[in-house]
Amino acid sequence: MKTKTSPTINLMNHSPARSDNLDCDSRRACGFRIASVIIALITTLTLIPTLRAAQTRRGCATPVIEQYGVAHSSFGDTPLRWRAFIPTDGQTHPAIIVIHGGEFRSGDFDDTRTDQDLVCAGFCVFDIEYRLAPPGKLQGQGSDPGHYPEQTDDVATAIRAARNPARGSVAFGRVNGKVGAVGGSAGASHAAYCAAAPTLGGDQLDAAVLLSGAYDFHDPASLIDTRCAQFGTDVRNYVGCSPGPACDSNGGLLDLASPYRRFTSSSSPVLIIATNLDPMPPNQFTILVNKVAAVGVRNCEQLLITERPGPDGCTRHSFEYWPVVADEAIAFLNTSLN
Repeated sequence: MKTKTSPTINLMNHSPARSDNLDCDSRRACGFRIASVIIALITTLTLIPTLRAAQTRRGCATPVIEQYGVAHSSFGDTPLRWRAFIPTDGQTHPAIIVIHGGEFRSGDFDDTRTDQDLVCAGFCVFDIEYRLAPPGKLQGQGSDPGHYPEQTDDVATAIRAARNPARGSVAFGRVNGKVGAVGGSAGASHAAYCAAAPTLGGDQLDAAVLLSGAYDFHDPASLIDTRCAQFGTDVRNYVGCSPGPACDSNGGLLDLASPYRRFTSSSSPVLIIATNLDPMPPNQFTILVNKVAAVGVRNCEQLLITERPGPDGCTRHSFEYWPVVADEAIAFLNTSLN
Protein backbone atom coordinates (compact mmCIF):
# COMPACT_ATOMS: atom_id res chain seq x y z
CA MET A 1 0.00 0.00 0.00
CA LYS A 2 1.41 3.37 -1.02
CA THR A 3 0.36 6.43 0.88
CA LYS A 4 1.11 10.11 0.73
CA THR A 5 1.67 11.60 4.16
CA SER A 6 0.68 15.23 4.54
CA PRO A 7 3.32 17.76 5.66
CA THR A 8 3.49 18.29 9.41
CA ILE A 9 1.41 21.28 10.48
CA ASN A 10 2.63 23.35 13.41
CA LEU A 11 -0.46 24.62 15.17
CA MET A 12 1.38 27.14 17.33
CA ASN A 13 0.57 29.74 14.67
CA HIS A 14 -2.27 28.08 12.79
CA SER A 15 -5.82 27.06 13.59
CA PRO A 16 -6.84 23.46 12.77
CA ALA A 17 -7.70 23.08 9.11
CA ARG A 18 -8.24 20.30 6.68
CA SER A 19 -5.12 19.56 4.63
CA ASP A 20 -5.36 19.35 0.86
CA ASN A 21 -2.51 16.82 0.86
CA LEU A 22 -4.28 13.85 2.41
CA ASP A 23 -5.07 11.95 -0.77
CA CYS A 24 -3.64 8.49 -1.07
CA ASP A 25 -3.27 5.70 -3.52
CA SER A 26 -5.47 2.64 -3.00
CA ARG A 27 -4.90 -0.99 -2.13
CA ARG A 28 -7.72 -3.38 -2.99
CA ALA A 29 -9.92 -0.31 -3.42
CA CYS A 30 -9.43 0.54 0.28
CA GLY A 31 -7.93 4.02 0.37
CA PHE A 32 -6.07 5.26 3.42
CA ARG A 33 -4.98 8.73 4.47
CA ILE A 34 -2.52 9.73 7.15
CA ALA A 35 -2.23 13.27 8.49
CA SER A 36 0.31 14.39 11.08
CA VAL A 37 -0.54 17.35 13.24
CA ILE A 38 1.53 18.83 16.07
CA ILE A 39 -0.51 20.34 18.87
CA ALA A 40 1.26 22.98 20.95
CA LEU A 41 -0.93 22.97 24.04
CA ILE A 42 -2.12 19.66 25.47
CA THR A 43 -4.46 19.39 28.44
CA THR A 44 -4.00 16.59 30.95
CA LEU A 45 -6.06 13.52 30.10
CA THR A 46 -8.36 11.62 32.35
CA LEU A 47 -8.48 7.82 31.94
CA ILE A 48 -10.83 7.10 29.02
CA PRO A 49 -14.07 9.09 29.46
CA THR A 50 -15.24 11.29 26.64
CA LEU A 51 -15.05 15.06 26.91
CA ARG A 52 -18.17 16.56 28.45
CA ALA A 53 -19.23 20.00 27.32
CA ALA A 54 -19.16 22.55 30.12
CA GLN A 55 -22.40 24.01 28.90
CA THR A 56 -24.86 23.35 26.09
CA ARG A 57 -23.49 24.73 22.86
CA ARG A 58 -25.69 26.86 20.69
CA GLY A 59 -26.01 25.40 17.23
CA CYS A 60 -28.33 24.45 14.40
CA ALA A 61 -30.95 22.42 16.30
CA THR A 62 -32.55 22.18 19.72
CA PRO A 63 -32.08 18.70 21.18
CA VAL A 64 -35.07 16.56 22.10
CA ILE A 65 -34.70 13.61 24.49
CA GLU A 66 -36.71 10.56 23.39
CA GLN A 67 -36.87 6.89 24.23
CA TYR A 68 -35.61 4.96 21.21
CA GLY A 69 -36.06 1.43 22.54
CA VAL A 70 -36.14 -1.02 25.42
CA ALA A 71 -33.24 -3.34 26.32
CA HIS A 72 -34.45 -6.77 27.45
CA SER A 73 -32.56 -9.17 29.72
CA SER A 74 -33.19 -11.73 32.45
CA PHE A 75 -32.48 -8.94 34.95
CA GLY A 76 -35.36 -6.81 33.65
CA ASP A 77 -36.02 -4.22 30.98
CA THR A 78 -34.03 -0.99 30.58
CA PRO A 79 -35.45 2.06 28.77
CA LEU A 80 -32.98 3.45 26.22
CA ARG A 81 -32.94 7.14 25.35
CA TRP A 82 -31.25 9.36 22.82
CA ARG A 83 -30.82 13.09 22.40
CA ALA A 84 -32.07 13.90 18.88
CA PHE A 85 -30.83 16.90 16.87
CA ILE A 86 -32.83 17.40 13.67
CA PRO A 87 -32.15 20.09 11.01
CA THR A 88 -34.90 22.70 10.72
CA ASP A 89 -35.09 22.68 6.91
CA GLY A 90 -37.87 20.08 6.64
CA GLN A 91 -35.76 17.91 4.30
CA THR A 92 -34.59 14.31 4.71
CA HIS A 93 -30.98 13.62 5.71
CA PRO A 94 -28.69 10.72 6.63
CA ALA A 95 -28.69 9.83 10.32
CA ILE A 96 -25.60 9.81 12.53
CA ILE A 97 -25.47 7.88 15.80
CA VAL A 98 -23.06 9.47 18.30
CA ILE A 99 -21.74 6.86 20.75
CA HIS A 100 -20.03 8.04 23.94
CA GLY A 101 -17.07 6.39 25.63
CA GLY A 102 -16.25 5.77 29.29
CA GLU A 103 -14.35 2.47 29.76
CA PHE A 104 -17.56 0.57 28.86
CA ARG A 105 -18.84 1.40 32.36
CA SER A 106 -19.58 5.14 32.46
CA GLY A 107 -20.40 8.17 30.31
CA ASP A 108 -23.60 9.58 28.84
CA PHE A 109 -25.00 11.41 25.82
CA ASP A 110 -23.91 14.92 26.83
CA ASP A 111 -21.32 15.80 24.14
CA THR A 112 -23.31 18.57 22.47
CA ARG A 113 -20.28 20.04 20.65
CA THR A 114 -19.94 17.03 18.34
CA ASP A 115 -23.72 16.77 17.98
CA GLN A 116 -24.09 20.38 16.88
CA ASP A 117 -21.17 20.15 14.45
CA LEU A 118 -22.85 17.18 12.79
CA VAL A 119 -26.36 18.62 12.63
CA CYS A 120 -24.95 21.88 11.26
CA ALA A 121 -23.30 19.76 8.55
CA GLY A 122 -26.71 18.45 7.48
CA PHE A 123 -27.20 15.20 9.39
CA CYS A 124 -29.98 14.02 11.70
CA VAL A 125 -28.04 13.30 14.87
CA PHE A 126 -28.88 10.84 17.64
CA ASP A 127 -26.61 10.90 20.70
CA ILE A 128 -27.44 7.63 22.45
CA GLU A 129 -27.43 5.97 25.83
CA TYR A 130 -26.64 2.26 26.22
CA ARG A 131 -26.34 -0.15 29.11
CA LEU A 132 -23.10 0.08 31.11
CA ALA A 133 -20.80 -2.53 32.63
CA PRO A 134 -20.20 -2.60 36.41
CA PRO A 135 -20.18 -0.40 38.39
CA GLY A 136 -21.77 2.13 36.04
CA LYS A 137 -25.54 2.07 35.86
CA LEU A 138 -27.66 3.63 33.17
CA GLN A 139 -30.81 5.24 34.53
CA GLY A 140 -33.34 2.41 34.88
CA GLN A 141 -30.75 -0.34 34.34
CA GLY A 142 -31.32 -1.91 37.74
CA SER A 143 -29.32 -5.09 38.34
CA ASP A 144 -28.49 -5.73 34.68
CA PRO A 145 -24.64 -5.96 34.53
CA GLY A 146 -24.38 -4.57 31.00
CA HIS A 147 -21.80 -7.11 29.83
CA TYR A 148 -21.12 -7.99 26.18
CA PRO A 149 -23.16 -8.28 23.98
CA GLU A 150 -25.74 -6.05 25.65
CA GLN A 151 -24.04 -2.77 24.78
CA THR A 152 -23.64 -3.62 21.10
CA ASP A 153 -27.23 -4.87 21.07
CA ASP A 154 -28.33 -1.46 22.36
CA VAL A 155 -26.35 0.30 19.64
CA ALA A 156 -27.94 -1.99 17.05
CA THR A 157 -31.36 -1.08 18.44
CA ALA A 158 -30.52 2.61 18.05
CA ILE A 159 -29.40 2.08 14.45
CA ARG A 160 -32.69 0.42 13.55
CA ALA A 161 -34.64 3.20 15.30
CA ALA A 162 -32.64 5.89 13.48
CA ARG A 163 -33.10 4.21 10.11
CA ASN A 164 -36.87 4.25 10.54
CA PRO A 165 -37.87 6.64 13.36
CA ALA A 166 -41.15 5.98 15.14
CA ARG A 167 -44.15 8.08 14.16
CA GLY A 168 -44.02 10.00 17.43
CA SER A 169 -40.33 10.87 17.08
CA VAL A 170 -39.14 14.36 16.17
CA ALA A 171 -37.17 12.57 13.43
CA PHE A 172 -40.16 10.86 11.83
CA GLY A 173 -40.05 11.40 8.08
CA ARG A 174 -36.72 13.25 8.27
CA VAL A 175 -34.22 10.39 7.78
CA ASN A 176 -33.36 9.02 4.33
CA GLY A 177 -32.54 5.49 5.51
CA LYS A 178 -28.74 5.86 5.67
CA VAL A 179 -27.15 5.59 9.12
CA GLY A 180 -23.56 6.35 10.08
CA ALA A 181 -21.85 6.71 13.44
CA VAL A 182 -19.23 8.69 15.30
CA GLY A 183 -17.92 6.80 18.31
CA GLY A 184 -15.19 7.57 20.81
CA SER A 185 -13.16 5.08 22.87
CA ALA A 186 -15.63 2.37 23.99
CA GLY A 187 -18.14 4.04 21.66
CA ALA A 188 -15.71 3.61 18.76
CA SER A 189 -15.48 -0.09 19.62
CA HIS A 190 -19.25 -0.37 19.37
CA ALA A 191 -19.33 1.62 16.13
CA ALA A 192 -16.69 -0.67 14.62
CA TYR A 193 -18.62 -3.73 15.76
CA CYS A 194 -21.80 -2.51 14.06
CA ALA A 195 -20.05 -1.30 10.90
CA ALA A 196 -18.40 -4.68 10.42
CA ALA A 197 -21.57 -6.79 10.19
CA PRO A 198 -25.26 -6.92 11.18
CA THR A 199 -25.97 -7.60 14.84
CA LEU A 200 -29.72 -8.09 15.38
CA GLY A 201 -30.67 -7.75 11.70
CA GLY A 202 -31.11 -4.64 9.56
CA ASP A 203 -28.67 -2.77 11.74
CA GLN A 204 -25.29 -2.66 10.00
CA LEU A 205 -23.99 0.90 9.92
CA ASP A 206 -23.41 2.38 6.47
CA ALA A 207 -20.20 4.10 7.63
CA ALA A 208 -18.43 4.93 10.91
CA VAL A 209 -15.87 7.37 12.26
CA LEU A 210 -13.82 5.67 14.98
CA LEU A 211 -12.02 7.87 17.53
CA SER A 212 -9.45 5.97 19.65
CA GLY A 213 -11.35 2.70 19.72
CA ALA A 214 -10.56 -0.71 21.20
CA TYR A 215 -10.82 -3.35 18.47
CA ASP A 216 -8.82 -6.42 19.61
CA PHE A 217 -9.58 -7.04 23.27
CA HIS A 218 -7.17 -9.96 23.67
CA ASP A 219 -4.06 -8.40 22.10
CA PRO A 220 -1.29 -9.32 24.61
CA ALA A 221 0.62 -6.03 24.30
CA SER A 222 -2.56 -4.03 24.84
CA LEU A 223 -3.62 -6.07 27.87
CA ILE A 224 -0.43 -5.08 29.74
CA ASP A 225 -0.44 -1.45 28.59
CA THR A 226 -1.07 0.77 31.64
CA ARG A 227 0.53 4.04 30.53
CA CYS A 228 -2.55 6.25 30.92
CA ALA A 229 -5.39 3.71 31.04
CA GLN A 230 -6.18 0.23 32.32
CA PHE A 231 -7.03 -1.48 29.03
CA GLY A 232 -6.97 -5.04 30.39
CA THR A 233 -9.12 -4.20 33.40
CA ASP A 234 -11.63 -2.31 31.28
CA VAL A 235 -12.16 -4.93 28.57
CA ARG A 236 -12.31 -7.83 31.05
CA ASN A 237 -14.88 -5.93 33.09
CA TYR A 238 -16.91 -5.31 29.92
CA VAL A 239 -16.84 -8.93 28.81
CA GLY A 240 -17.20 -10.26 32.36
CA CYS A 241 -14.18 -12.56 32.67
CA SER A 242 -11.03 -12.84 34.77
CA PRO A 243 -7.40 -12.99 33.55
CA GLY A 244 -6.50 -16.41 32.22
CA PRO A 245 -6.62 -18.55 29.07
CA ALA A 246 -10.42 -18.78 28.94
CA CYS A 247 -10.60 -14.99 28.93
CA ASP A 248 -7.45 -13.77 27.18
CA SER A 249 -6.36 -16.41 24.67
CA ASN A 250 -7.14 -16.91 20.99
CA GLY A 251 -10.73 -18.08 20.88
CA GLY A 252 -11.30 -16.87 24.46
CA LEU A 253 -14.07 -14.58 25.61
CA LEU A 254 -12.17 -11.37 24.85
CA ASP A 255 -11.36 -12.58 21.35
CA LEU A 256 -14.98 -13.53 20.67
CA ALA A 257 -16.15 -10.04 21.70
CA SER A 258 -13.52 -8.16 19.67
CA PRO A 259 -14.84 -6.01 16.80
CA TYR A 260 -11.88 -6.67 14.48
CA ARG A 261 -12.93 -10.33 14.06
CA ARG A 262 -16.19 -9.31 12.36
CA PHE A 263 -14.68 -7.39 9.43
CA THR A 264 -15.00 -8.89 5.95
CA SER A 265 -15.12 -7.52 2.43
CA SER A 266 -18.84 -6.84 3.05
CA SER A 267 -18.16 -4.51 5.96
CA SER A 268 -18.97 -0.81 5.73
CA PRO A 269 -16.24 1.84 5.33
CA VAL A 270 -14.61 3.20 8.46
CA LEU A 271 -12.40 6.19 9.19
CA ILE A 272 -9.95 5.04 11.89
CA ILE A 273 -8.43 7.85 13.99
CA ALA A 274 -6.03 7.98 16.93
CA THR A 275 -3.23 10.12 18.35
CA ASN A 276 0.39 8.98 18.39
CA LEU A 277 0.57 8.43 22.18
CA ASP A 278 -3.13 7.82 22.68
CA PRO A 279 -4.13 6.29 26.04
CA MET A 280 -5.71 3.57 23.90
CA PRO A 281 -2.84 1.15 23.23
CA PRO A 282 -1.29 1.91 19.82
CA ASN A 283 -1.71 -1.70 18.66
CA GLN A 284 -5.47 -1.14 18.53
CA PHE A 285 -5.17 1.43 15.73
CA THR A 286 -2.70 -0.71 13.79
CA ILE A 287 -4.67 -3.95 14.16
CA LEU A 288 -7.84 -2.53 12.65
CA VAL A 289 -6.01 -0.62 9.89
CA ASN A 290 -4.29 -3.85 8.86
CA LYS A 291 -7.46 -5.92 9.13
CA VAL A 292 -9.65 -3.77 6.89
CA ALA A 293 -6.85 -3.67 4.31
CA ALA A 294 -6.33 -7.44 4.46
CA VAL A 295 -10.00 -8.31 3.90
CA GLY A 296 -10.57 -5.58 1.33
CA VAL A 297 -13.10 -3.28 3.00
CA ARG A 298 -13.76 -0.57 0.44
CA ASN A 299 -13.27 3.16 0.88
CA CYS A 300 -11.66 3.06 4.32
CA GLU A 301 -9.42 5.82 5.62
CA GLN A 302 -7.04 6.33 8.51
CA LEU A 303 -5.87 9.44 10.31
CA LEU A 304 -3.01 9.45 12.82
CA ILE A 305 -2.54 12.74 14.69
CA THR A 306 0.95 13.48 16.05
CA GLU A 307 0.86 15.57 19.23
CA ARG A 308 3.24 16.53 21.98
CA PRO A 309 2.53 14.38 25.05
CA GLY A 310 0.93 15.90 28.10
CA PRO A 311 2.35 15.73 31.63
CA ASP A 312 1.22 12.11 31.93
CA GLY A 313 3.14 11.11 28.80
CA CYS A 314 0.05 10.57 26.65
CA THR A 315 -1.64 12.55 23.89
CA ARG A 316 -5.32 13.37 23.56
CA HIS A 317 -8.00 10.73 23.30
CA SER A 318 -11.38 10.23 21.66
CA PHE A 319 -13.71 13.27 21.53
CA GLU A 320 -10.94 15.42 23.07
CA TYR A 321 -9.47 15.93 19.59
CA TRP A 322 -12.78 16.19 17.71
CA PRO A 323 -12.19 19.87 16.74
CA VAL A 324 -9.00 18.83 14.91
CA VAL A 325 -10.64 16.02 12.94
CA ALA A 326 -14.20 17.31 12.52
CA ASP A 327 -13.70 18.49 8.92
CA GLU A 328 -12.15 15.18 7.86
CA ALA A 329 -14.82 13.17 9.68
CA ILE A 330 -17.72 15.13 8.19
CA ALA A 331 -16.23 14.90 4.69
CA PHE A 332 -15.86 11.13 5.09
CA LEU A 333 -19.46 10.76 6.27
CA ASN A 334 -20.77 12.93 3.44
CA THR A 335 -18.92 10.83 0.87
CA SER A 336 -20.06 7.56 2.43
CA LEU A 337 -23.70 8.44 3.10
CA ASN A 338 -24.70 10.83 0.30
